Amino acid sequence: MFRDRIQEQYESLSPRFRTLADFILENTLDVGFLTATALARRVGVDPATVVRFSQELGYSGFRELSREIKTYINDQLALRYKKEEPEQPGMTGEITRLINELSDRILDVKVEADHLATIVESLRSARKILVTASTVDYGMATLWTSYLQLIGLPAQGMPVDPGRAALALRETEPEDLIVAISFGLGSGLELGHVLNEARELGLKTISITASPTLLPARKADLNLSVPSKTPRGYPSFDTVVAVLSVLWQALIKADESTSDLTLKASMDRMMHLVNQKEKVPTYDSAALQRLWDQEPTQEA
Repeated sequence: MFRDRIQEQYESLSPRFRTLADFILENTLDVGFLTATALARRVGVDPATVVRFSQELGYSGFRELSREIKTYINDQLALRYKKEEPEQPGMTGEITRLINELSDRILDVKVEADHLATIVESLRSARKILVTASTVDYGMATLWTSYLQLIGLPAQGMPVDPGRAALALRETEPEDLIVAISFGLGSGLELGHVLNEARELGLKTISITASPTLLPARKADLNLSVPSKTPRGYPSFDTVVAVLSVLWQALIKADESTSDLTLKASMDRMMHLVNQKEKVPTYDSAALQRLWDQEPTQEA
């Protein structure tokens, strides 16, 4: 498929070809109705560049690439068919519109079900799962890691900074899996370097990104790109979070008995910790309170 070809060859494309690739990925619906000349005009290149770009991807020309894009669009439209709702006034109408836009982005993910299934099997078979993300995305990565641990998977967070990443990678084996998450708020350079190192060590690598042209997407063995661009042009994080949730629920479904037992054990342990409050002597809590209530010592 054209999206896969663009991702695979993106790094070797010329700057003009990359501009075309980015436009096609971000405006696929529009491109399906453009001629080579019209597309060239929109991107700011000559029509011959569009043809050469298509040939660079392995097509005979833009006509063949355009046919594949049209097929992709038809599949998308079939998934998006829904009964129109009456427009509502005020904030209620705005929220309704935003929910519909989110539904459209989620439907885009639906065509990636086979990729999701492959990721689920990779997570289930891994000896250890290292989940990493750039600094701005790391909070979501650690939250997802906790959910994986909750159902018994051998997951742990791996900061992307070179020092701590090196310590984590030092303890890995070929049966281990690296999962990199990128919302697209940064270039993902650090993530790309970590994935490159992991592949050289023989580890399996997966990236979940907002764009197939980000460096982490191009460096991973398997990339799942989810749509993040909203109609207003702002990138959103909702589809990435939704995909992480779907993966977690699919993992539970794949082994419900083990997940149920592990979840029950986790909840039981949490209740034991909560009950520790009754075992802590009152004077210990009071002593801590007195420590912070002390008046500053007067110097002689």
